[in-house]
Amino acid sequence: MKNQIKENLLNEYEEFLMTENIEVPTELKRRVFIKIGHLIKPKAVFVFCKVLAIHLIVGFFSLSICHQFGMNPFRTEFSLEEWFMRSGGFGICMFACGTLFVSLSLMTAGYFLTIEEVRALRRTALLQSLSLGIISLGLFTAFGIEMAATIAALWLAGGLVGGLLTTETVWRLRNA
Repeated sequence: MKNQIKENLLNEYEEFLMTENIEVPTELKRRVFIKIGHLIKPKAVFVFCKVLAIHLIVGFFSLSICHQFGMNPFRTEFSLEEWFMRSGGFGICMFACGTLFVSLSLMTAGYFLTIEEVRALRRTALLQSLSLGIISLGLFTAFGIEMAATIAALWLAGGLVGGLLTTETVWRLRNA
């Protein structure tokens, strides 16, 4: 299948070149194919860097609606954390906060990524969601938040589940 697609692209490219009666240098052809290859199949690391940048920005602003581990940089009164706590207790709160924190970032990233980048994100969704969660917990710790392993595990599980579900949702919305 992949070879057939590659062969079709090469044939169409050759046809295009023949209609113009232009002889393109081999080095230029090679560079064009490399550039197109990166656009069609972006590297997961490159996609992760874009998602991480978006996550850092969206995550910071999401703290205004759900104070993660008591962090409230905007000193807002309202927090979903209180509602989660009343609705299901501490465990549900941690799980829901992790889900919300990672999901908002991935939903926003889906808006800015190309369909090819969303495909690469989907292909590595488990690793990318887990990485976002671990980096977020590390940053919370770096800012002085103290947490127990069970609390962090519940939050990370929520982030992982939210990340996987959101990645699949973004894929389906963009692929429709």
